[in-house]
Amino acid sequence: MSDVSSQVAAVHHELIAAVSQALRDPAALPLARASTAHYREKGWNALCAALSARLDGLPVVNPEGLDDEDLTLLAAVDKAAADPAWLAEAEKQAETEAAEQMAALILAGTWGERDALAALTEMREAADSAGLTGSTAHAFIAMVEGERQLERLQADCPNSQAGLLAATLDVLSHQEAR
Repeated sequence: MSDVSSQVAAVHHELIAAVSQALRDPAALPLARASTAHYREKGWNALCAALSARLDGLPVVNPEGLDDEDLTLLAAVDKAAADPAWLAEAEKQAETEAAEQMAALILAGTWGERDALAALTEMREAADSAGLTGSTAHAFIAMVEGERQLERLQADCPNSQAGLLAATLDVLSHQEAR
């Protein structure tokens, strides 16, 4: 089985969780089918055909038609089906990795690094364009501006990812203490 990136597992958590659960428990098939249908609507046709075959207990037909990301997602489904705790661990690892990267970007922004500020501003503008106010990107900007209280960030940014904010603040505090 190929190595599965924690970032891929975190991004596609819902799909991986639904299909892997259905592979262990047929009662979960309706949610898995709905998840694959949602991905099919987004254009993931080859992946969805492979996942449907797995759910039907059939071999994957035409695996050469799958790209690297499709194969990685299939590997993640297999891994999560064999070890249900793995998916939560992979998400935690992804959060930790993201927090380290974001803390470095936030620190660079607080020091006036133009590229860091531009990247963070772009993230916030993307959230704004999507109609998402009070997002994680907004909280990151608040961190650049000096906010370090998790409760305040969560109150001001209700659509943010609490775990990522907490992990980022933890990394920031360690980096700033150096």
